[in-house]
Amino acid sequence: MILDDRLRAGATIVLDGATGTEIARLGGAMNGAAWCAVANTTHPDIVRRVHEDYIRAGADVVTTNTFATCRHVLAGAGLADDTAAINRRAVELALEARDRAAAARPVAVAGSMSTTFAWTAGTTRPDPAFMPERDEETANYHEMAGILADAGVDLLIMEMMEDLDHAVRCVDAAVATGLPVWVGINCALRSDGSLVGGEASRADDPGRPPLTTLIDALMAQGADVYGIMHSTVAATGPALDCLMERWKGPVMAYPESLGTFDTGTHLATQADLPEEFAGSCLDWQSMGVQIVGGCCGTTIEHIRALVGRLPPPHDASGFIDAGPSG
Repeated sequence: MILDDRLRAGATIVLDGATGTEIARLGGAMNGAAWCAVANTTHPDIVRRVHEDYIRAGADVVTTNTFATCRHVLAGAGLADDTAAINRRAVELALEARDRAAAARPVAVAGSMSTTFAWTAGTTRPDPAFMPERDEETANYHEMAGILADAGVDLLIMEMMEDLDHAVRCVDAAVATGLPVWVGINCALRSDGSLVGGEASRADDPGRPPLTTLIDALMAQGADVYGIMHSTVAATGPALDCLMERWKGPVMAYPESLGTFDTGTHLATQADLPEEFAGSCLDWQSMGVQIVGGCCGTTIEHIRALVGRLPPPHDASGFIDAGPSG
């Protein structure tokens, strides 16, 4: 994989920023059940543009628009039979963007997988009508991982891993492909100051696993990189401390920057300005975090600000002299 040498050397790798909220911001189609998944076929030019813009901003890794394209999610949009085609198209768009925008340097394409389910209309809560049985869910994760691998992604990135059940099955399916697997753990600070898996808005819901328990369960699956993602900047720092006490391999951090998220329009506002976001990423880099980027609410400008403040080989123009691809 083209980033292996850089990881072994301890170099900093820049992940892209938000995909779904950027597609929405640029006018891509959104779906009440499957969020940004439909844009791969309805607005391919916008999806490709998001990837190209991140590459030109200096990202070393772009993430396919497949966060919400597992079969049981697409079923909520009436698109289950199009699962393979939608996922393959997402990878094609990322590869096309790399060919257009990264001729002079290596850029990796990460295939996104998540444990999200089809949303109930007007919310981000799972729709009970499309919740799969355990065996069906497991089969769907393996199907999707295989599609992404066969379509040509360089690695699989597991996003919003936040529980002890669905997340473990999803990571297991990714590891089974033999591709490098990067695991992004979603966590939040509870009102009592403890860290648990899940989003900030649901931190005090009963049944959320302690972050330490979640980390241990996911580490047992044997992935290559672990990190904290889609978590607030305030929660990310202490969560990284917790992770790095347990995991001694490469670590990534890509927080959200969501001020608000409109479940009707799927448009997001920013909680952190690009320079503030970049400063937080540099703080984590100084702790030993090797992979930095952004999640929901972050934009091209956030990644451009981050790249502009990194020392060589990242320079202000966004060109990364990483040597020949491997």
